[in-house]
Amino acid sequence: MKKLSVLAAVVGMFMMFGAQEASAQQAGYGMAGCGLGSLVFGDQAGFMQIFAATTNGTFASQTFGITSGTSNCVERGVVRQSAEQEAFFEANYANIKSDMVSGQGEHLEAVASLFGCSAESHAKLASFSQENYQSIVPNEATTSMQALYTYKMAISLDDNLAESCVRI
Repeated sequence: MKKLSVLAAVVGMFMMFGAQEASAQQAGYGMAGCGLGSLVFGDQAGFMQIFAATTNGTFASQTFGITSGTSNCVERGVVRQSAEQEAFFEANYANIKSDMVSGQGEHLEAVASLFGCSAESHAKLASFSQENYQSIVPNEATTSMQALYTYKMAISLDDNLAESCVRI
């Protein structure tokens, strides 16, 4: 009986390893993950993944890649997302404020998308924006960047929106 349970554990580990390897190869890198190692060694199997992992660890390229969205790590990194949000707010600030006051509009829909809000939470974000407009934009001197960061902070303090808007 003990041999059977050990055999089952070994088979389970191989199955899990195979699933992880297939997932990593679909992403365009091997078991070592994204980073400089994935760019140099790709998804070559075996010991090459040890070299890829060592390269990633030596140059700390996975952390940078995940944050910036480079080095084969993610399609859109945290830095890029923030820059997109800032650029959109800067270019459309007057229209965003108008939509916030009315609690609806295409610019508010675009903001919800930039914040990664689920489709079901767009209406909640719109009403939240209308209800909290005075604290987000307290006066005419409030810049687009001040409003953006106040807005994101307010959203992060709302339990429902913080869960459904993943890029705030």
